[in-house]
Amino acid sequence: DYTNHPLLSSLEAQILTQYQRLSLTLLQLSREIQQLTNTESSALLENLRTLETKLSLVFTLFKGAVYTLFLQQEENVGEPERDAAVYYENSEAE
Repeated sequence: DYTNHPLLSSLEAQILTQYQRLSLTLLQLSREIQQLTNTESSALLENLRTLETKLSLVFTLFKGAVYTLFLQQEENVGEPERDAAVYYENSEAE
């Protein structure tokens, strides 16, 4: 505790106290991360690999769907002209 240290000003004592709290928090965080990486790392990695595989499959299916939509749109661009030609031919026949 730096609050009662005789050689420190009030501001210096507050700063050192904050650094001490930060240090303790970082040590606790480091311990928790170390514990997580030691106990669950293999299961976590396996879950991430499965997720990566599923995401790549979804991405591939999405690309295929977008490509199909573009092809359909290109086909539909020519249809109004064909519809107009058919209408024109039908109106001449009448």
